[in-house]
Amino acid sequence: MQTVRAMNSARARAAILCGVVLAACAISAPAAQGWQPTRPVAFIVGSAPSGSLDLTARVLQKVWDDKRVVSVPVIVVNKPGAGNGIAWSYLNDRGADGHAIAIGTTNLVSNPVMGAHSIGHRDVTPLALLFDDYFILLVRADSPIKTMADVRQRLLKDPAALAIGFGPGLGAGSHTAAAVVMKALGANVGKGRWVPYRSAGEAITAMLGGEIDIVSGTAVNAPPFIAAGRIRGIGIIAPQRLGGALAAVPTIREQGVNADFTNWRAVLGPKGMRREHVAYWEKALQAATSSEQWQKDLERNFWKSNFMTGDKLHRFLDREAETFRGIWADIGTRP
Repeated sequence: MQTVRAMNSARARAAILCGVVLAACAISAPAAQGWQPTRPVAFIVGSAPSGSLDLTARVLQKVWDDKRVVSVPVIVVNKPGAGNGIAWSYLNDRGADGHAIAIGTTNLVSNPVMGAHSIGHRDVTPLALLFDDYFILLVRADSPIKTMADVRQRLLKDPAALAIGFGPGLGAGSHTAAAVVMKALGANVGKGRWVPYRSAGEAITAMLGGEIDIVSGTAVNAPPFIAAGRIRGIGIIAPQRLGGALAAVPTIREQGVNADFTNWRAVLGPKGMRREHVAYWEKALQAATSSEQWQKDLERNFWKSNFMTGDKLHRFLDREAETFRGIWADIGTRP
């Protein structure tokens, strides 16, 4: 009888212990899964619905949707103006609850220098660097400007002889890249005719309408217009030719212009974003950029993968901020 009682007691203790373990597991299950968004997420873009900034957000949006990485709708919200500053102000105004993210660009480090907007990389929460991309200088198909030598000849006679357009505002990568090139040509950058637009797409439209002479834009913007015979590329600002639809466009270095500038694209959260929100979006971005679909988009858009998160990303942005201050100090004046 004592043996039976002992066995029953052991079974009872085991049952109680099992119940405690199951209860603990039930309580910890949501925590193990981590935070997830519970309503639509705003993906904020600091340019109009054209150009590479908008494209970056929409490519990510599609990958997340197709691969079911993010379980709620991700809605692209365009807030152009002030060198992405309006978009990033809107991002911070939405609150740090994980339901708003934004595209980051070189304006994060240029705005404090150029005065376009006060928000810099320390005023948001950097989530991930995505890729590098390169710029191309474009002219109309009927333009008398054929090469970088033609640009040099015109600008050395008169720094304001050519109106140069770019987007999405002063200090954008497209602006800085063109300024670096013009400096290398020997032109007076401060006296140049710099014309900002809300996106590279708008700048190209303005050039086709005769408002400006040259557009500095990311390479992805050019192929459809080149294929249609409406514009020509006169120089790629890259270490080597980009291939594909742009294989025939020479680099500026091939034409004797000793200048370099690499653009980059990132994703940001609002300032003060909580650790669990950061962790969620880092994983979502890692999943998207690891997909075969994303790799195909990189190649199609002339983007070079450069994924980076955490402390490494923060150190990168600190270095970029210092580099950018040096670029404009070297150029010598702010347009």
